[in-house]
Amino acid sequence: DAEMGTFFENMGMMVKAGITVSEAVDLLKEETDPADTRMCAALAGMADGLSAGDTFERAVQQSGVFPDYAIDMVGAAETTGRLEDTLFHLSDYYRSEHSLKKTLASAVRYPLILFGLIIALLIVMLTLVFPAFYGVYNNLGGSISSSSFRYIDVSFTICRVMLWVMVALVVILLICIILWKCGKTSAVRGLLMKFPTFRRLLDSLDLYRFTSCFSMFLSSGALQEEAMKDSIKVVEGEALKAKLERALAKMEAGESFSQVAYAEKIYDSLNNRMLIPAERSGMLESVLEKLLKNLKGSNEQQISHIANTLEPLLTGVMMVFIGLMLISLMIPLIGIMNAIG
Repeated sequence: DAEMGTFFENMGMMVKAGITVSEAVDLLKEETDPADTRMCAALAGMADGLSAGDTFERAVQQSGVFPDYAIDMVGAAETTGRLEDTLFHLSDYYRSEHSLKKTLASAVRYPLILFGLIIALLIVMLTLVFPAFYGVYNNLGGSISSSSFRYIDVSFTICRVMLWVMVALVVILLICIILWKCGKTSAVRGLLMKFPTFRRLLDSLDLYRFTSCFSMFLSSGALQEEAMKDSIKVVEGEALKAKLERALAKMEAGESFSQVAYAEKIYDSLNNRMLIPAERSGMLESVLEKLLKNLKGSNEQQISHIANTLEPLLTGVMMVFIGLMLISLMIPLIGIMNAIG
């Protein structure tokens, strides 16, 4: 996402300066670090295609590194003659995607570190501390009541069970991260959708992507029905996709976007009410930009809320484990001291 944002921004600046698309791609190819083999290969393929007379859309498609909606956006922009604006829109879109993913990564990183600390603590207690105390208690078994001795047995069992639980959670989390990075997001989404908090976040992220793509298509000169049809492709959630498909059917029957958005409750009530007067006054694109800012802020707040909830929760779990282990070890020790005294 960061590389695509940079690519489209550089292309937009050069097109704005009057440089042709073919020359701009050649310049980017020359300035790209040879160590970045994938980008070099993509730019070389695009340059060859443009030199052979292909359109920019065809060259982007043949490179094999751009998603379908970026290709469709470039094609619509070339048709309507609004390539410069579209390139800057794509740059903003990919930079926003990169920013949201960085925020998500930071929200996942801290719980993963805490899980690691809890696992390390449990391993130390189970392999070093408990065996040492067991040796002492066994040597002085005659002076310890059986009820006191059971506390450490219960604590040892709980810690061992929780160790396996924590290891399983870390493994699941790492598998989800690997699958997400490899592009296999459907399995991860299916797991996260079972939790209401994550379900709301994923739906909000989908709505943000749809609104961004819809706004870009409209800015490039596409009709509302075409923009809606192409923008639905970026939505992964089944519930939102079904809602948008119903809205598309109504738009093909003659209704406007603001009307179907209000009827299908695509956005919240306040934002839905903004769309109807905005469309009638010819300011739909500017209102969609405001919606994008609101949705992005809402997504970041939800991610922060999840992170801020998980951090104290996991810290509290770790403190409970520490307290439980200390109490279970100290109660028999008090019994020893009483017996000695």
